[in-house]
Amino acid sequence: MQEAIRKYLSNKREYLYRGKHYYKIKNYKRYYYILKEAVETLSSAPKEVVLEQNHQHKTYRGLIKWDSVRNHIMVSENKVRVLYEPYDLV
Repeated sequence: MQEAIRKYLSNKREYLYRGKHYYKIKNYKRYYYILKEAVETLSSAPKEVVLEQNHQHKTYRGLIKWDSVRNHIMVSENKVRVLYEPYDLV
């Protein structure tokens, strides 16, 4: 699984935001910045992560996991009502 994630991240751009390295994820209506370390250590088990939006300077606590069937990052924007949506790295 780590090899699939490494291959997926190989051509993705890193962003420097507030002095830290982030990846930008987006779907059809939202985008977030997620710490590089959190994305590189993804697994099929859900992990708590901070979702940041820079245009409003808002942070959310959500869940993130790797879907090995679709090779996508799945993000739930709410920890209480868990509903995973596929996101793409930009």
